[in-house]
Amino acid sequence: MNRQVPAHPATARGLISDPAGRWLIVRPTGREWWHLPGGLIEQDESPAEACQREVREEIGLDLLPGRLLVVGWNPPRRPGSRARFTFVFSMGRHNPEAVAARIRLQPTEVDAWQFARPDDARSLLHPDSAGRLTRMGEEIYTEGPRCPVPAVPVARLPSRRESNSGP
Repeated sequence: MNRQVPAHPATARGLISDPAGRWLIVRPTGREWWHLPGGLIEQDESPAEACQREVREEIGLDLLPGRLLVVGWNPPRRPGSRARFTFVFSMGRHNPEAVAARIRLQPTEVDAWQFARPDDARSLLHPDSAGRLTRMGEEIYTEGPRCPVPAVPVARLPSRRESNSGP
């Protein structure tokens, strides 16, 4: 599959919790920091679509994204890198035993998962993710409208190449 990544990379992640308020976190294969399940948004894909797809691909759960909890921005960290946006969606509260029975890790991307109390999760998560979720506080647990997952993008802006091809 030949996937295209937008010029400014963005990721979409899902916050899956259990009735005790623990968060489902995953450890990407070969990485030190844990993350919420999710990944890159592909070209012509909405953040909600990417979140649903990435959660399904990484851990085998087909959940609809709920409320958009936070949008984060990471500046370029080294020469040649680009800024990155991160969208974090609520994926609802789920029975941990039912989740454990359905999880299927994609071993090329994720080598471990766990439900962790928020304080424990924050110490394992990448500092950027931990900071965003800490700033959200208790708002993480408030219900809100479900984010629509359109079948096709609502609008597509012309690419730089298309808009520069003058008469």
